[in-house]
Amino acid sequence: MAGNDRGGNLTVDGDRLWDSLMRMAEIGALPGGGCRRLGLTPEDSAGRALLVRWAEAQGYGIGRDRVGNLFIRRAGTRPELAPVMMGSHLDTVMTGGRFDGVLGVLGGLEVMRSLDEAGIATQRTLELVVWTNEEGARFAPGNTGAFAFSGKYTLEQALAHADLDGTRVGDALQALGEAGDEPVGNRPVDAYFELHVEQGPHLERAGVPVGVVTGTYTVRYFNLTIMGDAAHLAQPLENRRDALVGAAEAILAIRRVGVSHGEDGRSNASWIEVFPNVRGTVAATVRMSCDVRHADPEVTQAMAADLHAAIGDASRRSGVAMQLEPFHRFGPILFDAGLVELLRDTARRRGHAFRDIVTVAGHDAIALAPVLPTAMIFVPSAGGLSHNEREHTDPAACAAGADMLLHAVLARAGHA
Repeated sequence: MAGNDRGGNLTVDGDRLWDSLMRMAEIGALPGGGCRRLGLTPEDSAGRALLVRWAEAQGYGIGRDRVGNLFIRRAGTRPELAPVMMGSHLDTVMTGGRFDGVLGVLGGLEVMRSLDEAGIATQRTLELVVWTNEEGARFAPGNTGAFAFSGKYTLEQALAHADLDGTRVGDALQALGEAGDEPVGNRPVDAYFELHVEQGPHLERAGVPVGVVTGTYTVRYFNLTIMGDAAHLAQPLENRRDALVGAAEAILAIRRVGVSHGEDGRSNASWIEVFPNVRGTVAATVRMSCDVRHADPEVTQAMAADLHAAIGDASRRSGVAMQLEPFHRFGPILFDAGLVELLRDTARRRGHAFRDIVTVAGHDAIALAPVLPTAMIFVPSAGGLSHNEREHTDPAACAAGADMLLHAVLARAGHA
């Protein structure tokens, strides 16, 4: 049920939002201006604690479920109605920026604060959610909390995900005190909105301050294992079976797959592990992650077939065996048509120029879209840069995105 947004003169406090973003950026700060708060590390927990302090100062309720998803609740006047959710994540990659994920969380907090300041109650309860381990930089794959909430993972599966040192999600939650007692998912939610930076160049190039996200690319992830034979560097080149040479061939082959499928084609080799990784020794084994993605699902399928063929060619050229196995997938996903139209209408009413856009990257919203009405708002990333310490979205764009979120959420939750 969509309510009537009668708060036409209501605005967010852009200065307060920016101050919150900069204060959060102090946790896990890096020398280049970015942040490192890997999922379920002390830095990630410290970011959550700061958010909880701000929320408690406003009198909001706090809850955690068993996979560590953090819920901040602003009570509505009709508690029997399913809540409207907003959210994103506070964890980052190793060389993260100050906005990826964080804007969606602190933009949601600003929505609640702005409603408080204006004395506006909503019929539906508002819930701001911090999802556990979105990035997957420590525990792969990512979106652990959102996928557990949506039912793709059982609680046991989510808690069993381990990092490269063997630490499980469940162990990390207990060590940090981030595990809650609320059940995971299995409850009504009216709608979910996520504000996020684009992480690409299209909005900036178009000179448009807001993107209404209509759906997702189709993405296929793979694990690639390259099997050579360890040897001393005294071994003649023609006698070696060097897994690292195979990896070099494979990386170039993976890139060519993406290049061959036009502007919307993406192919990536983004993680590599070498064994024994010792000076003076030919590499015996290389493990890699790779993926292909495209806006057209049929093209993605063709790219996956091309990837298998390309890896076969790379294996023959380098003389080492290679094994390509599926790892993870998402898309194509279309976000809820009614919520997408609500965002378009909100942009028109609020005077924000906008364009429809499809997300290339994965987000928590993608995990939730199959089970509840979901929509996303994008704001520009300077130079299209993200997962980089120089990631930047200017204060006016942050405020415009939060303003969109405020009025869409108020329309959906209903002015009391």
